[in-house]
This record gives sequence, C-alpha cells and structure tokens, in this order.
Amino acid sequence: MVTSQFPIPIRIGLLHSLTGTMALSETPLVDAALMAIAEINQAGGVLGCPLEPVIRDGGSDPAQFAAMAQALIEVDQVATVFGGWTSLSRKAVMPVFEAHRMLLWYPIQYEGLEQSPWIFYSGSCPNQQVEPALEWLLGQGKRRIYLLGSDYVFPRVANKILKGQLHHHQGELVGEAYVPLGATEFETVMQDLGQVRPDAVFSTLNGDSNLAFYQQFAAAGLTPDQMPVMAMSVAEAELQRIGHAAAGHYACWSYFQSLDTPVNQRFVAEFKRRYGADRVTSDPIQTAYTQVYLWRQAVEQAQTVTSEAVRAAAYGQCWRSPSGEVCCETNHHLQKECHIGQAQADGQFRVVHSSPERLHPLPWLGVEAESFPAADVVVEMLGEVSRCVQYSWELEQQSRRLEQTLAQLRLEVAQRQQAEAALTAANAEINTLNQALEIDNSRMSAELSVARQLQQMILPKPEELSAIAHLDIAGFMEAAEEVGGDYYDILQDSGSLVTIGIGDVTGHGLESGVLMIMAQTAVRMLRALNQTDPLICFNALNEVVYQNRLRMSSFRNLSLALIDYRDGKLSISGQHEEVIVVRASGTVERIDTFDLGYPVGMVADISAFVAQHQIELGVGDTIVLYTDGITEAENCDRQFYGLDRLTQVAQQHSAQSAQEMRVAIMADVHAHIGDHTIYDDITLVVLKRRL
Repeated sequence: MVTSQFPIPIRIGLLHSLTGTMALSETPLVDAALMAIAEINQAGGVLGCPLEPVIRDGGSDPAQFAAMAQALIEVDQVATVFGGWTSLSRKAVMPVFEAHRMLLWYPIQYEGLEQSPWIFYSGSCPNQQVEPALEWLLGQGKRRIYLLGSDYVFPRVANKILKGQLHHHQGELVGEAYVPLGATEFETVMQDLGQVRPDAVFSTLNGDSNLAFYQQFAAAGLTPDQMPVMAMSVAEAELQRIGHAAAGHYACWSYFQSLDTPVNQRFVAEFKRRYGADRVTSDPIQTAYTQVYLWRQAVEQAQTVTSEAVRAAAYGQCWRSPSGEVCCETNHHLQKECHIGQAQADGQFRVVHSSPERLHPLPWLGVEAESFPAADVVVEMLGEVSRCVQYSWELEQQSRRLEQTLAQLRLEVAQRQQAEAALTAANAEINTLNQALEIDNSRMSAELSVARQLQQMILPKPEELSAIAHLDIAGFMEAAEEVGGDYYDILQDSGSLVTIGIGDVTGHGLESGVLMIMAQTAVRMLRALNQTDPLICFNALNEVVYQNRLRMSSFRNLSLALIDYRDGKLSISGQHEEVIVVRASGTVERIDTFDLGYPVGMVADISAFVAQHQIELGVGDTIVLYTDGITEAENCDRQFYGLDRLTQVAQQHSAQSAQEMRVAIMADVHAHIGDHTIYDDITLVVLKRRL
C-alpha cells in the first residue's frame, strides 16, 4: 500500500472513437469510464493511488486504433487500457497488446471465436445475445429472416452463426446484405425487403448507418408490425438520435436503462447528474463502467497493476453491476443475463423477455464445454472462420481500392497526357493478372471436367436398380457449374438387404470429388464385408476420410446418411438432410437426421454421435432423399426452393411410380430455378416399396 503524502497516480488508457462514423456510439463509453474512475478516486483510488485517465482517439479507423494503442503503452505508460467497439478495431490492436503483454478490456458484444490471453471480453458473445435474439424471433413465429449488417468481421461471422442456427431451427433465410461502415444509402435494401417480405430483419448495422436505415425503413412504408427489426447494435444512445422511426422495433442486450433495480437506478441518476438530464445509459455504456470496477477488484486482490497478476486475479471476480451480477470466467468472458427490449416512443426500451438466469459465455459455440479428443482441433478450426472472414473482407477492401485507383488513373489520363505512363503500367499489371486468371481458369476447368466424369461413372446403373424386385427406385444427379461433392449409391447384397447411401462433401471441385469417391468406395467395401453395424461403419468411414483429409491438407468433410432396407423395415443412421416419408395414405413424415451422426471427416472420432432410427415401410410407402442442392436452389430473386415445397410436390405425386415422381420433382425444381445459375449439385433419390 502506498503511504506517501502525494501518491503517484496510476495511469489507465481510454481508447475509443471520438471522431468518425463510430463516434456517435463510442463517445458515451468514455463518459461512463470517466464516471467510474471519478467514483473510485472519491472512494480512495486503487492501492491507495488515484487513477489518471489518458484518452486517445481511435478515429473509427483500425490502423489509427493500433497506433493509439502503441502510444498509450509506450508513450503514456498506462497500466491497462479500456476501449474499442468494432471487431476490426479489436483485431487491429490485439497484436499490440499481445506483443507488450498488456491487458485490454473490451466492452462490446462481438462474434466470438476468439480468446486472447491479453483481452477481457466484457460484452456479450453470440450465445448471450445473437442466438437468444434469433430463438426469441422464431418463438414469435418470425421464421423468414433477412440478415442485414455493416460490412466487417462481427456482422459476417455473426451471420454465419445465425445461418447455422436458422437451419437448425428450420427457419428460412430469405436474404442477406452488407453495407460499408457509415453507409447512409439503403434504397437497394428497401427494394429487396419489399420484394422478399421477410417476417423480420436481423440487423448488425453499426454506427451512423442505423440512423439512416430506420428513417428510410419508415419512409418506405415498412412497419414493425409487418416486419420488425431485431438490432444487435442499437441501444438507448442510438435510439435517442433515431427517434420515432425505431419505435416498435427490438434490440437484444444484457442491459437496458429501464431495468428496475436499485443499483441501476443509482447508476442512471448519477450518470444524468454528471452529464445532463437528457443523457441516456445503454448496455455498452454500463459495460464500459462495469469493467473499470472489475479491473479495480482484480488489482486490489493482486496488490499490483502488473498484467499477469491482474489477469489471474480477475478470474472468478463478481460485481453487482447496473445490469445485475456479472462474473468473470477463465475464458476471459463474463457471465451475464440477456434481455430483449422493444423500442418505445420515449427513447427507452420496454423489456419483453429476460433469460431466467445468467448465461455462461460460450465464445466457441459450446464446443469448449464438450469433452472429446478433438475439441482443441475444432476450436482451432472455428478460430480460422473468424480469421478467414477478416482476411476475405480485407481482400475485398483492397480490391475496391484497386478498382478506385484504376478509375482515377483512367480519369487522369483523359485529363492529362502525362498520366499515360501510369496507365500503361496499370494495364500491364491487369494483363498479367488476366493471364494468371486464364491459366487458373483452364486448370479449374480441367479439374471440374474430371470431377464431373468421376461423379457420373460411379452412379448405380438402371439395370442394378431394376434388379431390386421389392423396391421401385429412381435416382437423379445433376452437377453444378462448379462440381460439388454430392454422392448417392444403392447396393443389394446376396440376400434381401438393400443399402442406400447419400451424402454431400463441403466445397466444390476436384478435391470434393475425391472425398466423395473415398466415401463411396469405403461404403461398398464395408457392405462387401457384410458389415452393417452403424457404429462400426461410421467409425471406419470417418477414419478413412479424416486421415486422408489430413494427408491432403484439406478442410473438407461430408454429411452422410446410410439407410438399410430389409423386409419392410428401414434403418437410418448418419447426419444428412431430413428424410421425407410419404405413406400410401398420403400422410407425410419428416425424419431429422441431425442427432443420428456427425459430419464425416471433420474430427478424429464421431462414435459418440452415431445413432440409428428405424421405421416400418408399408407397401406403397415412399422415401424421398435429397441433397441441399435442391432445397437451397435459388431463383433469379435469390429465393430458395425450400424443404416445404419439395415435401408438397412429393406428396402430390406419391401415387405415381418412383420414376414419375422423380421427373415431377425435378421439373418443379427447374421451373423454380429458371435461368438462374445452379450453384450446387442436385441429387434426388425416390424409392417405393412394391412388395
């Protein structure tokens, strides 16, 4: 404990955007942190020393954030830093903090799939905000969802998670759009919304874009009753500027100013006393305030501001914040509650749903909570998703900058002859790129041709199908422009057992085709050895594909279902699409295979996931199997064909033969697609019991 008459202040950094498109959202977070610092100083400081804030402006620019983080650590000599908003800013400063072994406290909800030992993620991760928001929407009957986001890491990764959740809960993605940070023009988005008419819009827009979006949404005649917006980055501060245009829409946070607790009432009153009665609080504001207190508690326990000691002391720290009690876990995230609020005309949110208890943070989508040998591998692969999205986004930005540079060069050439040399050099570079692209296209074309031939060569022949007397079977496969890895096969042993295999390898091209052939060959070998036990079969299949995938340095894997038929009994195992059963009476059953297996080749051991489902198949009953090339086939309006439509067409034609059903279904699929590009292989298998 410092005992001198004039103790040396402890300098702490505040790094937020005070200028640029994110200033609207980030400036109030500086106020919240300063309020916490003032309260702590009034109570005696930390370790007997006053806190001295040092404020730096990130300028809504990732590169400036990195430079200011460097300055806070090296020039200002701060003990720790509180700040950031966008994932781009966080990822830009992360190498700086890791290199200096300095702690950053990050107060905003984010996409997860990250865990730096030098960052405490005080905001929500997807299972504490994004996923509960989607589940609530689906629970309200809003199943047709449109995803809208700012074009950077958090919206793109969050939307990948959302699409997986939407598919899992049998919702429907009807559209997806991204706009640059700070964009204020949404005419194209409004036209799209007017055409597809989603049940709800799931928004990950950030910054000034929210103001323009809600105003143009209302001006387009769209209302929250018709099409509510669920926002991930609109809190009270943004709502105050947006005004009536946002009333009736929704947001999901761990805190709202309207929470009726004594702690929150004191917090709101003090914030307004300091900064004005017209000011509002929000989830990011109270998190920016709360994390200063969490740091103080950790420092007091560690009795030092050294980052390593503070980090260790922070684990398990709990504090009764304005949002309720929060607790810091060893994964550097906080346990916290989740609330959904409806925006009111007075600029506040009315809470319409709350989690029954604090939600444990699961930044790795819950994989970290599971215990299986390849858990660390899966976590590493999930981390690559976020990194790949960021890399892809950076490439897109570079591409746009190159396009702008080329356009500027052309303009200057038209205006000044002296720019001719620069234009010539640019054209030469473009020609080189075109030549490289031509070579690459030629190679890819050859690969796709080989893959297409291999795919067709191993399909079961018509005479093989007709030899199966007790079943009427028709199969169909059509390759996409970039051949995928669809697979189906039908095998009959010397007795009465018939095995139908159907699967889909991730990705496109020769690599996917090779994995498809591996799977087909392995299944035939297992059946040749009279092996039908699903656990043994899938373990063998998984080991073959997984080991070969590692040897190929590939990230491909495949969904696969194996269906055994004998004497009117159908046994289904493996994870693929739903199995459609149309009874002779015309009734329809759909069997979800999600819990019957795991993607083959993704991890080393899938034995814990393999299960089997059995049904009776009566005379005249029909089974329809397919790949997602059918259900996700798009038309010119980017609308999916959908599982419901496939089921309806199968039911309408169930009295016909398997071949007639196949023809009718594919005719309907192609009528839906029209002149639009086929992006994925289309596979369909129809079988009916004859005897």
